[in-house]
Amino acid sequence: MKLVIAITGMPGSGKSTAVDVLRAEGLKSVRMGDAVRKEMTQNGIEINNVSLRKYVLKIRKISRYYVLNLVKKEIDGAFRTDDLIILDGVRNIGEIERLKKDGYNTVSIAIMTDKQIRFERIKKRHNSSDVTKFSEFEWRETQELKYGISEVIATSDYYILNNSNIGEFSNKMKQMLKLIKS
Repeated sequence: MKLVIAITGMPGSGKSTAVDVLRAEGLKSVRMGDAVRKEMTQNGIEINNVSLRKYVLKIRKISRYYVLNLVKKEIDGAFRTDDLIILDGVRNIGEIERLKKDGYNTVSIAIMTDKQIRFERIKKRHNSSDVTKFSEFEWRETQELKYGISEVIATSDYYILNNSNIGEFSNKMKQMLKLIKS
């Protein structure tokens, strides 16, 4: 059985940390955002908060599966050796539907975190596409909502609250993995 664990959540919720925890448990992962940044770099586009969001809106207008198509070969490659993989960065319900249509069993996990905590985390991580002002953070959230992420979060199979420390969150992710595997 090929099973995709699709991780979703608003910016700064802990998606990357969740993936790191699951990778430490031996799972392979595919990061949709990495594929977008790679394509932007190949096209000579500078990556920052505004350019990344605008690029994603542009490509998602071409196809709601555009980003999923960028990682399709990577997903297929991961399933050559594994039956369970993590897909990080699902932003619209069409991506989940497409995975299911393509024959993958899919379980979605939404990482839920208070807004102020997410903003503080983003300020600390110093990623080239991140923000330092709350107004920029709110603009970024608006862009994420335009991608359709709210529907993915609302229809997720599981929810994990991530308002505490990394240790507690890691334990929650490990318990979730046990539940999914059972």
